[in-house]
Amino acid sequence: MTSVLSCKNKNEQSDFDMFTGRWTLDIVETKVDSLSIWEPRQDHYKNRKGFILYDGQGGMGVHHVTENYDKYDFEGRGGLDSLTVNDLRHLADNFVYFGKYRVIDSLKIIEHYIESTNFQNMWGTTAKRNYSFSGDTLILNPITNIYPKTRLKWVKLNDKNDIAITNK
Repeated sequence: MTSVLSCKNKNEQSDFDMFTGRWTLDIVETKVDSLSIWEPRQDHYKNRKGFILYDGQGGMGVHHVTENYDKYDFEGRGGLDSLTVNDLRHLADNFVYFGKYRVIDSLKIIEHYIESTNFQNMWGTTAKRNYSFSGDTLILNPITNIYPKTRLKWVKLNDKNDIAITNK
């Protein structure tokens, strides 16, 4: 099925398989104009953490949150109706979507077809990213014609060497 999801002839090597696996977010960088250098983002994207997963069959998911997202102590204690404005702001820093993906090798573009997300205006849209690989790092640049530009660097996880999870 790879030939359907990757835009290469059967005899040519495709980048499709290079995406397969879990990746952890290393850094989000920004560039303010064509002459500037890439620098770490300092806004709500500063020190974000999260994961992106490509299943190798055309399915993907991404989730990332602000620094110390998991340390937040909710003010509301009685369920959804008790959430405070601060609680809601905290939840809004959670970014996630799932869908299918396609690799266009010749253009070094990966397309994420968003089937489910926490931002309803993104449902049914396609997120296009320029991509490159540098060792165990995947670099994704959202395609846009405006500045500032952003890129996310993801480091490949070696799940085979991690502690095995067992059912107890």
